[in-house]
Amino acid sequence: MPDTDRPSPGDGFHTIPIQINNNEYIPDRQRELILQNTRGGCCNRDVRNQPQANAVGAAALIFVSGGLHIAWSIGFDSLFAELEVTNHVRICWFTAAIIGALLGGFFSRKFPYKILMEFCSLLTVISGLVMSCTKLNLNALLTARYLNGFANGLALAPTLAMAGELTVFYKRGTTTSAAEQWPTTIGMFVQIVFSVSWDQESDFTEEQFQGVLTVILGVIAFLFAFKTSIESPVDLLEAGQEQAAIDALSRLQRPQTVTAETYDQVSDHRSYLSHNSSLGWTHAFPALLRLTLLRFLYGVSSSTMVAFTVYYTSMRVYGGSSGPFVLFGLFRLIGSFSCAFALDTLGRKIPLLLGLVIAGGLSFGIASRFAGTGVLPYGNMRMALWLLLIFQLFAGIAFAPLSSYLSEAFPRKIKRQCIAISYVVEMLAQLLICQVDLGSEVSGGNPIALFFFSSGSFLLCGFLTSVWFMPETKDTTLLQAQIKFQKFVIPQPESRPLNSAQTTPRYS
Repeated sequence: MPDTDRPSPGDGFHTIPIQINNNEYIPDRQRELILQNTRGGCCNRDVRNQPQANAVGAAALIFVSGGLHIAWSIGFDSLFAELEVTNHVRICWFTAAIIGALLGGFFSRKFPYKILMEFCSLLTVISGLVMSCTKLNLNALLTARYLNGFANGLALAPTLAMAGELTVFYKRGTTTSAAEQWPTTIGMFVQIVFSVSWDQESDFTEEQFQGVLTVILGVIAFLFAFKTSIESPVDLLEAGQEQAAIDALSRLQRPQTVTAETYDQVSDHRSYLSHNSSLGWTHAFPALLRLTLLRFLYGVSSSTMVAFTVYYTSMRVYGGSSGPFVLFGLFRLIGSFSCAFALDTLGRKIPLLLGLVIAGGLSFGIASRFAGTGVLPYGNMRMALWLLLIFQLFAGIAFAPLSSYLSEAFPRKIKRQCIAISYVVEMLAQLLICQVDLGSEVSGGNPIALFFFSSGSFLLCGFLTSVWFMPETKDTTLLQAQIKFQKFVIPQPESRPLNSAQTTPRYS
């Protein structure tokens, strides 16, 4: 596998000489190829960079528990046969996640990342214990959901900000997406499967099982936070602790040694800090506007209205079969999984555009089946169901790159705040859709048709705006990616003559 050229100095990458001791430097010395990618390939790179994924592993497990609750909130539960679940219980997780996200975005820098993740893990464990130790108790369920939502919201902004700084630039897409999007989707899939296949006659309820699973996830997350969490080398450099930053970088690779690549990363981080010293909200606004819109669409794509449409069409076509529900969760998981591990090869923009345009077209196809005022024939209902299942596949593909974009788009001083704002808008989308009366008529029409016509319009608008306004940030340093986001219209790439800096080997 041939080496890929390093990013050019004009894009924000600046090399530094290798330090031999405190007073002596050797400029122009060829850096050692560490990863030996011509012999080890991708597997060697994955093994070498595994500690970077482990460093955010605690948050990933917390997000799995959050996925369980999101799926429960949008309608994949089993309590309808036993208790009347109030709207407050449905939406409380989203409300708590908003509160946690705002606190995590605006105040989390006051605490070490390790302490934050240990605290969030403990909240996850407590929420699971409350659920598992009670049966058919809405007050206990309400408490547990508030605790879990708060833990997920609190963990999100620090995790995505840290993941971008802990990960080497050629693995950032995979690590960030696999840390948030994939775990959340796994949790939703597990909840969907158990909610539709649970034995309603069992004394052990599905919510109690969810509590036990949440406890297990929280305990493992705490161990991950305690053993593998590493503070950001960028934070350490900013605090003047260069040796601590070098030590942190060495711990983020296998074997844990200080090499030429370590100093290369230190150079990247220094340039990144220098560039960000004078940036503020004005520079963040273009990226914040784009990504907030996309996170809003992400919330809409897996909302109560979507789950209701799956239930409505499945019951009409396949009766009480659980197959369509399992496929619904599986298709979303496949889309998210396949894209998460292609973001550093295929790139971010291609999956985003592909997913948005196809999901938008499928939304119009679903809406057209419900556009009439009469009873839908069997054929139309079956077609609507399968279009909806395929819609979930491409929605998973479209939104998998969002975690990567959030980790790299904003000025460093306000990155966590911007991530939190985008996440809050996603939660607000869920809250608003939860208020819809699913049995009502809207101006003589079907609310399902109105919803999917609206979401399809927004998805296609998102596609058109992303063509001009979303950059490709594959194989770029954090500084390069941030520079690309600071303008509303993304300029077309210009061909540059090959120079000595561009022929410097890249460590991959």
